[in-house]
Amino acid sequence: MTSTSVPRDVPRRGAGTGAVPPPVDAPPDRRLAGAALAASAATAAVLGWFLARPEIDPLLPDGRMLGAELVPAASLELFLLAAALLGVVTAAAALARPTARAAGRLVAPVGVLEVVAFGLLAQGSGTLPAAGYLVSFAVPVLAVWAGVQVFRTRPARRLPLAAVAALAVVGVVVGRDAFVDWWGAITSGLAREPWALPSVLLPLATAAAWAGLVAVRAWRRGSLRTATAWVTRHRRLFTIVAALGPLPYALARATWLTPWPAFAGPAEELTLPVRIQGLSLSSGAWLGIVLTLGLILPWGERLPRWFGRRAGRPVPPAAAIVPGGVVAVMLCGAAVPMVVMMGWAGALYFPAWFWGPALALAVWGYAGHRYGVEDGLDGGAEDARGVSDPGTSRPAPAARR
Repeated sequence: MTSTSVPRDVPRRGAGTGAVPPPVDAPPDRRLAGAALAASAATAAVLGWFLARPEIDPLLPDGRMLGAELVPAASLELFLLAAALLGVVTAAAALARPTARAAGRLVAPVGVLEVVAFGLLAQGSGTLPAAGYLVSFAVPVLAVWAGVQVFRTRPARRLPLAAVAALAVVGVVVGRDAFVDWWGAITSGLAREPWALPSVLLPLATAAAWAGLVAVRAWRRGSLRTATAWVTRHRRLFTIVAALGPLPYALARATWLTPWPAFAGPAEELTLPVRIQGLSLSSGAWLGIVLTLGLILPWGERLPRWFGRRAGRPVPPAAAIVPGGVVAVMLCGAAVPMVVMMGWAGALYFPAWFWGPALALAVWGYAGHRYGVEDGLDGGAEDARGVSDPGTSRPAPAARR
């Protein structure tokens, strides 16, 4: 039987607080350092390309970066390029000499610099739209996949699923011209600005990788033990608050299917492709609500029965922590640009200012719960089972599925 993968930096119950921390080159540190190196290098390459080819640079227009409100966009890009190169050197040193004290001491200050530079100053008007469209594209794929899994494993649900699938096919066939126009508008926009998505996603990935590396190292040193215990005890509250974040946007976009569209022009001016776009973006927000609640629901820890052969096995903690952390970093970084560009009315419509911090705390509490940090000490057997090797765990009781 394989051993449970409980973090080694936090002592087991009753072990006290004098446990010796693990080596600096523990596997999660190395993976995160590798991710930080790759993201920093890719970001530096793209920024260098933009500086060499300003005619294709999507970051130069007003509102594309929050930091451009303070300094000229070209000067900001030079600073970001220097920060990315510093990240490359620091991450490479941490990987090459993981036990060296000098390299270890540089990780925290450089990581904070990378998070501020790429998680805040480099964020702007393009961050949330890019993320929203990517999530909305994923919703139909996830819906089809989940429908197939439920159809295979839950015979009692097959008839309603078949009815829903038939209605969806009929809707697509009837409105095929509108769907074609909607998809054409999106693809033509991407064709006009092919560098728009990389200019948003690469800085976000850099900030998220460095934030994760700094957090894991602080966790392993025991610096976050007391805070983690407190956040874990209140994780349900934080998760519910975070789940409320996308609700105003989801409801407002859903009204585009009614005669009373919110935050849009007159209903008679909304074409069918525009209404489809509203439905698509609304579906992405609803997905965010569901996945956020999964941080405190049983299926966020054990795979439900409709997963077939993997039903009842533990959900790998990273499957929730990594994407949740990336989204939290994105929302926190986009909160200030949203207020600056849209005012408080827009901030209420898309409240990233409380959604991002609440989601970060919810993910933090989920990590503390999965790794057994309920009382500031590391896991008993019950909590440790949540992060054990899926191949060794038994199916969960039906009540937990």
